[in-house]
Amino acid sequence: MRQLTIVALVAAAVAGSAWAAESHMDHSGKAETISGEMLDMACYMMHEGKGAKHAKCAGACVTGGAPLGVLTKEGKVYLVVGNHEDMKPFAAAKALAGGNAKITGTVFTRGGLTAVVVSKAEKL
Repeated sequence: MRQLTIVALVAAAVAGSAWAAESHMDHSGKAETISGEMLDMACYMMHEGKGAKHAKCAGACVTGGAPLGVLTKEGKVYLVVGNHEDMKPFAAAKALAGGNAKITGTVFTRGGLTAVVVSKAEKL
């Protein structure tokens, strides 16, 4: 009985490790690189806060938890989100709020909202 219990515990631990290592990322999106102004989405949606005069506010708002976005020169806005498996690129993108950047990641559109799961963020 004791051996059966040990075997069951080992099997549960192995199964749990496999589940934790499994990727929860949906890989049906499209890999893209998007360039533009890194927005604080709260101010952008409330009063079209953007540009150099809004850069300091954007940085403070994103640091405080406001959603992050990127506005392309064509006027398209993408929500920028992090990959739960590696949040470092998202942190790098947040640090660029209020400035211009190049965001590389996987783009998804759901319910009319387009977002990029950032895998790399670079200052322009």
